[in-house]
Amino acid sequence: MTTQVLPDSERLTKIFCELAAVPSPSGCERQVADYVKAHLGEMGIQVQEDGTGQEIGGDTGNLYALIPGARGERDPVIALGAHLDTVAVNGKIDPVLRDGIFHNQEPTILGADNKATVAAIIHVVEQLAASPDRPAFEVFFSVAEELGVLGIKYMDPQRISSPMAAVFDSAGPVGGIIVRAPTQNAVGALFRGKAAHAGVEPESGRSAIRAAALAISDMDLGRIDEETTANIGIIKGGSAVNIVPDLCRILGEARSLDHNRLSVVVQDMVAAMQFAGTSVGVDVEIDVTEEYKAFNLDESSPAVALAARAVREAGFVPSFLASGGGSDANALNDRGIPTVNLDCGMRAVHTPDEHIALADLEGMTRVMASMLLEAQR
Repeated sequence: MTTQVLPDSERLTKIFCELAAVPSPSGCERQVADYVKAHLGEMGIQVQEDGTGQEIGGDTGNLYALIPGARGERDPVIALGAHLDTVAVNGKIDPVLRDGIFHNQEPTILGADNKATVAAIIHVVEQLAASPDRPAFEVFFSVAEELGVLGIKYMDPQRISSPMAAVFDSAGPVGGIIVRAPTQNAVGALFRGKAAHAGVEPESGRSAIRAAALAISDMDLGRIDEETTANIGIIKGGSAVNIVPDLCRILGEARSLDHNRLSVVVQDMVAAMQFAGTSVGVDVEIDVTEEYKAFNLDESSPAVALAARAVREAGFVPSFLASGGGSDANALNDRGIPTVNLDCGMRAVHTPDEHIALADLEGMTRVMASMLLEAQR
């Protein structure tokens, strides 16, 4: 049985609201990164920043810090991670705690994804500062995670030396442990037709938009099976209503917990694009990129077993889940670092209805602390 670490509700609320109030869409994480650096720096922790911002056209790199053990140990037992960025912000963020729930009073995201975890990590470091049981551990804060887990791909593979890691980046009640997550491929195409006057000589043109529409109509989209989804999310083309459009771009994705199944779905999407191009008589340039790879952790693996013990120690019931979303855990597992992704209580993420309960924020913080204290046993 570990010593319970009880979060300071007032302090945790202050940290979260200060972080959430600062917009940090992907590529613009500077202010939030400086906040993290300042708070950890006040505790004498040296925070390092890599050059990822320059590599990806952003203003901030990934952050990393080693917190020595209470007796000076410097061999970390685990790495805790969060991402600094959010999806696009359409307005002001004015977080408020009302009836135990954090909301944004303005009609845009709250940013609990993933500011709640950033706040919890900062507070755990504060809470364990004087603990004689504190092991050495690492913390990292990635950038551009919302862009296909982009930022952490540029982190030095040797940076994290812990034998395992944990991120808290899944929506759902505290206690959920993600042991399976999908591979995601980005799928896009540029259709090149021929422009013509739509009223005078439409027969001289070849519509890129018509080809794109035909391709999309022939695709199997949405939930394809229990483990696989596909979507076309963006279509852009045309310049005027009286011109047969010569260019149209479509962008989408496909995900699956089954890597082989994903290959088949993507091949079908590509075939639909090629057939549409041929049918309408337009050229098509297709691009398929693997954003991140699936992972599948056994429930008896050390990282999952540690997470389950910590969840129980914090007073919750662990559940082992598969997710349809990706996270930094995908990239770290692909590098050979067993990494679990845990539910942290955030709900309706990426929407103006996004919210998180203070009780869940506190619960996540207790789980983190328990993971650290259990990891050295």
